[in-house]
Amino acid sequence: MHIILGTAGHIDHGKSSLIKALTGIDPDRLPEEKKRGVTIELGFAHLTLGKHELGLIDVPGHADFVNNMVAGVGSLDLALFIVAADDGWMPQSEEHLHILNYLGVKNVIIVITKSDLAEDLEFTIELVKEDLIGTSIEDATIIPVSSHTGDGIDTLKAEILERINAGGLQSSPKHLIPRLSVDRTFSPTGIGTVVTGTLTGGTLKKGDTISCQPEDLSSNIRGIQNHSSAVDEAHHGMRTALNLPDLNLSERGKTGVQRGSVITLPKTLEPTSTLDVTLTRQERSVTGQSATQRPLKHTETVILHHGTSRTRARVILHSQTQLAPGEECYAQLRLETPITACVADRFVIRDGAQQGTLAGGTILDAMPERRQFRTDARLEFLTTRAENVDNLRQIILTEIAKTPILPAQKPITNSPFTAHHTEQTITKLVKEKKVTQRGDYVIDPKGWKAALTNASSLINNFHSQNPDAPSMPIENWRSQLIENNIHPTLIPHIEKHLTANGYSQIKDGIANAEHSLELPEHLTAIANTILSSLKSAGLQPPARVDLAPTPEAQQALTFLIRSSQIIELDPKALLESSQYQLAKEAVISHLKSAEKATASEIRQQIGTTRKVLMPLLEKLDAEGVTVRHDDYRILA
Repeated sequence: MHIILGTAGHIDHGKSSLIKALTGIDPDRLPEEKKRGVTIELGFAHLTLGKHELGLIDVPGHADFVNNMVAGVGSLDLALFIVAADDGWMPQSEEHLHILNYLGVKNVIIVITKSDLAEDLEFTIELVKEDLIGTSIEDATIIPVSSHTGDGIDTLKAEILERINAGGLQSSPKHLIPRLSVDRTFSPTGIGTVVTGTLTGGTLKKGDTISCQPEDLSSNIRGIQNHSSAVDEAHHGMRTALNLPDLNLSERGKTGVQRGSVITLPKTLEPTSTLDVTLTRQERSVTGQSATQRPLKHTETVILHHGTSRTRARVILHSQTQLAPGEECYAQLRLETPITACVADRFVIRDGAQQGTLAGGTILDAMPERRQFRTDARLEFLTTRAENVDNLRQIILTEIAKTPILPAQKPITNSPFTAHHTEQTITKLVKEKKVTQRGDYVIDPKGWKAALTNASSLINNFHSQNPDAPSMPIENWRSQLIENNIHPTLIPHIEKHLTANGYSQIKDGIANAEHSLELPEHLTAIANTILSSLKSAGLQPPARVDLAPTPEAQQALTFLIRSSQIIELDPKALLESSQYQLAKEAVISHLKSAEKATASEIRQQIGTTRKVLMPLLEKLDAEGVTVRHDDYRILA
């Protein structure tokens, strides 16, 4: 098992010395760090305890380098909270505790360093316990050590090993996509670009194609190292160096990988510039930091720390104008530059001048809309999502309540969960009838029922308003569904469902199978007049414009044609249905006796005009009554 262990605490409290005493490795690597005796950048070391490999991260304690400290703490499984015996609790001790709380690091061992310098070690420990009253680590184990004499080092190692063996340090990495938040980049001669970070989630293998976000770059992994040793694959919790020769380093005017980039698998994550979050403020302030004592204001500009990235952001509080210390609320962070973040990720925000740590929280929606954030509907969504934001099942159910149709393969944008785990979860939800699946989409069952009701109501309302129309034009129906916020990809599935359950498609229309054509009452007299005129005219019908000179007459005529009371041979030739049957029978009778006949012979036989006869014969051909051979017609 690979475990990431890190330090936290005030400057010059012996964090780097403790790492060296535990591992034999000096984590301060920069010349400036050696010269000043102060950790500026993140330092790294490794330690083997039993069958476990530990990567150790040494974070800066000085207030000027808290930004680097935040970048190191986000991936910790276990924190060593350092308090020097000769100094006690200090301002950066409090701020580092705030950051641990904000980032959800709950597994903490308090280490009293420089125990050899304490005049009364027991009294010193009691003072530290008093300082911890009311904090999240009030009941944490306290171990005094001396990096100088070695006292307590073995006890500390034993406690670390006991914590690991007790379990609970790792979330289920088999369900999570691999993510490496880049904390260092460099390009050794002849090697190409190398990035380092702590890998979380799944596995990265030599030869894998990776995606670098938010820059949207790709590369193949040429080599992998863990603590300077070449390996074929990197696992969750490993300090990892990746050789990515196809990636450029970020330079002025040139996009490339940089600190804050995220290395992951292709087509898993996208850049985002908006986050819906829970926002929490610690009640205890940090001595000397006025920013931790004042309210955080609605629309205030802050610095967001997520993973190893850092960007300016504007805070939009949901239902209040300020957030005081000790309070919690929902908020939206609108970022100045995009980052790569997932649902359930933790973050920290500091004030715009970077003088103090203001708040922290959890991402509830990594790709939200900015519009209508401060609405009751969004509040309901955020409240439900926050109840179990680490659970994919809960994430999908809350998402589908907000967006009733989702792609089955990727229902959550910027989800930390693998496609396989997502597929398994959706399969279970479908079996439980919590969601409905149609093709490549999953649908909220309530939303699906509402969509079907909406779709059928449109058809039935059309029939009610147009009783003389056999069907609703299908394109009109589809466009109205879209106007009613029915997702376009859902419409074919709605059509399929309706046509299998009491509805039918008629040419370019859709209709309720029980719909029967009805003529509006005010048009009955007009229709009767048209029918009477055509019937008395026999096979010498009047022109269409004479039959229906007004809009009302045209509507009545259309109904008579749709209801088959009038036969439309072509737009200019109309016959009353009984007259059409008489003409049809006359043609059949003549061809039975004559065996074949020209159009002219048939016209003379039945007594009509060429204007009526030719479309009549074409209709009989189309119906399979007659067949044309050259200039003759015969019975089919």
